[in-house]
Amino acid sequence: MRNKKRIIICAAVIAILIAVGVSAFLFLTPNSVEGDWELVVNPEIAKATPDEAQSTQKVYYSFSKPGEYGDGKYKTFYDSGVEEGDYKLSEKDGKKLIDMGTGELVYTISGSKLLGGATLTITYPETTDRQTGQKTEPQDYIFKTAKAPEYEKECYDSYQTDLKLTGKWVTDERTLSYSAAELSYTETVKINDSGIMTIRYESKDLALDRVMYYAYTVSDGKLTFSPVTDKDTKYTVSYTFDKNGNLKFTEDKTSASIFADAFFSDVTYKKSES
Repeated sequence: MRNKKRIIICAAVIAILIAVGVSAFLFLTPNSVEGDWELVVNPEIAKATPDEAQSTQKVYYSFSKPGEYGDGKYKTFYDSGVEEGDYKLSEKDGKKLIDMGTGELVYTISGSKLLGGATLTITYPETTDRQTGQKTEPQDYIFKTAKAPEYEKECYDSYQTDLKLTGKWVTDERTLSYSAAELSYTETVKINDSGIMTIRYESKDLALDRVMYYAYTVSDGKLTFSPVTDKDTKYTVSYTFDKNGNLKFTEDKTSASIFADAFFSDVTYKKSES
């Protein structure tokens, strides 16, 4: 009888160990793109010179948890800006696929998320130029688990704000010349009392929705600000309010923005309560 009990106990212990081992394996082995990743191998800049490579900004991707049908949202963090897009996961012929708006691409995940060594590889297939016939070999974009930056916390070590200036300001007077056409876009400037200012550019025509983050400080009617990833670069503009309480920026001393235009041109920003 004692031997039977020992056998039963041993069998139970073995079963528990197997269950624990399987659970640990499943827990340690990543099977989802959900989470934050840093792009560590980018074929587009793989041939950059050492100087160019040093100046390259780090790029992070953050994927939300996929839904029942494999769909979710992702954010891209780079150069003080954040863009958001949609992604969808699927499987075909035993391969895992991800579509981030440029078609279905094969992806693999290896390593351990728990131990911080997981790797996400997204492969762009071989392509052939229709005009020249030149072929481009398959390219692997490789990501490692990492914590995405928290731009909203990157204020100056010390700063001042103006309660009259804080809040959300919107203008739809902005335009951009593109391919012999003039397209309009909405610019929303949000000035938080936390020392962070965001500028959001939106345009359906340009398929654009990008938010830029800046550290700022205010003194004597002047706004000084820097990209949160480059606080050594500072820009200064004066600001005034008209009789209707609308905001305008003057004496723009900034360099060109991403639109080859000044950050704040001669437009009027209206206060938004939303």
